[in-house]
Amino acid sequence: MKKLILLIILLFVLSVGYAQDIEYADVVGQKTVTWDKVAKIEPTDIVTYQIFTASDMFGIILVGETDLLEYTLTFIEEGEYTIGVNAKRELMSGDIVYSVVNWSNEDVPVGATPIPFVIRYIKGIQSPGNLRLQ
Repeated sequence: MKKLILLIILLFVLSVGYAQDIEYADVVGQKTVTWDKVAKIEPTDIVTYQIFTASDMFGIILVGETDLLEYTLTFIEEGEYTIGVNAKRELMSGDIVYSVVNWSNEDVPVGATPIPFVIRYIKGIQSPGNLRLQ
């Protein structure tokens, strides 16, 4: 009986650790994500951020690059998307260094994505028109 209770507790703890939030894109298929600024190592560094989507349908796609701390994604195809962001450091020498990608569905390292999430896009349906009394 003790083993069964321990197994149930272990399964509960593991399932809570992998819990994630599902966010829905708006009617036009857009959702904005934000992140924290990455500190420059040298004052002359140029730091930008690359934004990725990952889905079963399309795999991993680089969708944009920005120097801002937010990005608005636009989805065309219905589905569930994981979002990734990494930092890109460009040195004066022309060398480029990339950080690892911080994925929205996992909190690794701890604190990277405090509330893991995926974005689900479902196309809206038109409302009936010409409503009138009979």
